[in-house]
Amino acid sequence: MTRKILSARDTIVNPSGLLKIALLDSVSEMLEDTISVKSKQINELKQELALSEPGKLRPHGAKRRRFDYIDPDTKSETGITRETDLINALARKEYVELKISCLEQDLKMMKKIYDRTSQTKEDLRLIKTLKRFDSYNLDLTRVLFSKEQNEWIDEVYTPNPFHKENLSKPSSGGKMLRSKSEAKIASTIESIGLPYRHDDIVRIYSNVPGAAPYRETYFADFKVPNLLGGITVHEHFGAFQMENYADNSLQRLNDYHSFEIFELPGRPVLDSEFTFSFESDLATVESIRRLITKMLLPL
Repeated sequence: MTRKILSARDTIVNPSGLLKIALLDSVSEMLEDTISVKSKQINELKQELALSEPGKLRPHGAKRRRFDYIDPDTKSETGITRETDLINALARKEYVELKISCLEQDLKMMKKIYDRTSQTKEDLRLIKTLKRFDSYNLDLTRVLFSKEQNEWIDEVYTPNPFHKENLSKPSSGGKMLRSKSEAKIASTIESIGLPYRHDDIVRIYSNVPGAAPYRETYFADFKVPNLLGGITVHEHFGAFQMENYADNSLQRLNDYHSFEIFELPGRPVLDSEFTFSFESDLATVESIRRLITKMLLPL
C-alpha cells in the first residue's frame, strides 16, 4: 500500500543521495559544456566574419528604406538600395559582429563563474564536508537548503484533486504519478534524495501590491528547492497528441513568465527557475541527469 504524501519532506527516499550528484562537480561540468558550446559558436562566427563582405551598411531616408554602402578604406558612401544581396550580406555581417560581442561577454562571465566554482571546490572541499555531515546522520536537506526552503519542504500541500484516476504510474519510491515520463523524473529526483512536490498548485499574482492571486488553475508537474535559494517550477510536456495541448502549454508558459509567482515569502520565482522538458530529455541517463542538474542549478 502506497503511503500518503503530505509534504515534500515525505518524498525523500534516499537521504544520503544528495552526495551522489557531487554538487560542485555538476556545476563545473555544466559550465564546461556551456563554455565549450559558446567558444565553438564564437569561432564559427569569426570564420564567417572573416569571409564576409568588407564595408558597412547605412540605412537612411524617412522610413529607412534606402541604403548606402560605406567603403572601409575611403569612408565614402555609395547608394545600393537596389542591390538586395549586398544589403542582406552587410546586414548579416552587422548581426554576426553583435552576436560575437554578446557571446564573448557571456563567455567571460561563464569563465569567471567556472574559476570561482573550481576555487570553491578546491578550498572548501564541499563534498568532503557533506560526507562528514552525512556520517553524523544529519538530514542533508537541512544543510544544503535555507530555513525558508526547509519550511517549504515541510509545509503540507494539497495535490491536484482532479482526475485522480490518472495517478497510475509509480515512482521507485512509491509516489503515484500521471505518466511513465513523470515517474521517470520523480524516480531520478528520489534517487538523489531531493524533496519535491508533484501536482502542486501554482498561484499567479497580478502586479498590484498586496493583491490576492488572480489565477489558481495551474498545477505544476514538479517543484523542487534549488541551490540558488529558491524553488524551481518544472513542467514536462509530453502529450502533444492531445487536442489543444500545445496552445494550453504555451498559455501556461506565457502566464508563468508574465506575472509573479511566490513559493517563498518575499521572493518571486525567477525566470531561470522555470524549467521544462520534453520526451527527448528523458531518452538517456545522461540527458535525465542534465535535466535534474538544471532544476537544481537554474542558471
